[in-house]
Amino acid sequence: DTRIRRSITGKDRIQNMEGDTLEEAMTEAISATDQANLTSSSEQHHSDILPPINVDAVDVNDVFLITDFITEAELLALQPFTQALADCSTVHVQTWREQKKFPEFVLSRLPVLMDDQDVAHLHLSKLLYISYLITLYKLPQKQLRNKLTNFPNTPPQVVSGIYKTFTSQGKVDGHVRTSMSDKQRNKLLTYLLCLTLMVDNFSVDFMVLCQDLGVSQRIISDTYRSLGCKIMKIRKVGEKTATTHAALKIPVKLPAIVLRKGGKKRD
Repeated sequence: DTRIRRSITGKDRIQNMEGDTLEEAMTEAISATDQANLTSSSEQHHSDILPPINVDAVDVNDVFLITDFITEAELLALQPFTQALADCSTVHVQTWREQKKFPEFVLSRLPVLMDDQDVAHLHLSKLLYISYLITLYKLPQKQLRNKLTNFPNTPPQVVSGIYKTFTSQGKVDGHVRTSMSDKQRNKLLTYLLCLTLMVDNFSVDFMVLCQDLGVSQRIISDTYRSLGCKIMKIRKVGEKTATTHAALKIPVKLPAIVLRKGGKKRD
């Protein structure tokens, strides 16, 4: 099998290297296997890259199940952190903006005014998770190993969860090395965008998100489309310029889109 031979070749290269060079080679070997896998059917692609999507949902709120993104244990662990966000004011938000404590996508949606505390906790948990995923997405490969430094004041369950879902660990010279393949990176982006849809009632102005991620509008647009979204221009009453939104509507139709390295669409 070509994919198996390619994987074995990558492993042979790894055995003859050390340190950071070895870690980079390990990532390349994983990515090479991923690229071979990405040529499979669109159905397999969707199951590998996209989160569970209920394409038969009759209500857009039933398309995604929150526990497919954030476990119940993580939601419980996030309670003290969402409470801090629930109690924040515009002054806090401005201070956090100056400190660059959270991505602008998150800050622009604070403070949140909700009477139902359970609903508020769920909403704020999604915002926090978006912040964590943006942080992980932007990390260079060599910094992935520093979990405590990358995610200070973050529940251990959450850090372990996102690392388990979106990274790979392996022993190299007796040391545990952490890497993120192209497929895992694409998967992280789709999960992140699903959360933004849930936060914004399934119509997201994603220009700020592009800036937070350091990713082009085209890549984000293509990834939203892979989730069944339509990309449209919306101009609010009283505003001169329109903004670009990704909107998910019922019935959900998943296109046969295959992503390649860096989250770009394969021609």
